[in-house]
Amino acid sequence: MGYDEKYNKIISRRFSNNKISLQTDFVAIESPLEVSLSLLSGEKENVTILMRTPGDDEKLIYGFLLGEGILNVDQLKKSEYKYSDNKINLILNETALPDLSEMKRNFISNSSCGICGKETISEIIKKIPNVNKSIERNIDGVTVQNICSKMRKKQELFLKTGGVHAVGLFTQSGEILCIEEDVGRHNAMDKAIGKVFVIDSNDNEIIGACLSGRASYEMVQKAAMAGIEILICIGAPTSLAIDLAVACSITLVGFVSEKGYNIYTCENRILSTVN
Repeated sequence: MGYDEKYNKIISRRFSNNKISLQTDFVAIESPLEVSLSLLSGEKENVTILMRTPGDDEKLIYGFLLGEGILNVDQLKKSEYKYSDNKINLILNETALPDLSEMKRNFISNSSCGICGKETISEIIKKIPNVNKSIERNIDGVTVQNICSKMRKKQELFLKTGGVHAVGLFTQSGEILCIEEDVGRHNAMDKAIGKVFVIDSNDNEIIGACLSGRASYEMVQKAAMAGIEILICIGAPTSLAIDLAVACSITLVGFVSEKGYNIYTCENRILSTVN
């Protein structure tokens, strides 16, 4: 889908120099997506409703289900989806539907974060596959700033509307394989993961993710579930994001600018050219 389906053109009134005048505004679309799972036999279960920017719903559902630990990459690749009227149903090649009860409870509490940090981290760690990697990769220090600079220039929907978040997934050399945008930062991450890990199958090349805003613990969780080793945020991380990054051995970088950035965890993955 093109960007003309991801924003609306509206007329607003601008107050400037003590005058009010008409102007054209471009506003990012936010609409609900009902997500459900079903089997070839017809058995079906509703999963959740996501408020998202439409147009990339296949990427979104793949990344969401992978990040929540509901389905793995092989299961997602063997499935097919049907879409109509802001409803997407993933048809599984399985004999039984996964248990969604725990995911639904956690999903409700994520936004309000009405749970204690220690308990949250221990529960998340239980779900994350292959937390300890046998081969640890790294990137050059200036690559972090180069990635963020490239991201800013390629956020097409943000440049048009100013109202969306972006996530880019990059390789060890600093090449950005995809940039996804959405009104929700979590959705942008899900879309990027769904595209690269499920649709394009480029997951072996990915070392990190770059966020256009702040890093909350949910973003670190999604990175950990996908096996991402370096998480860069142009804004600030939260305290729980830092704690979870430590627990998952993820390098967390924040406040990236032309002058430098802060490294909060696992600094050994960022290489300096100065001894």
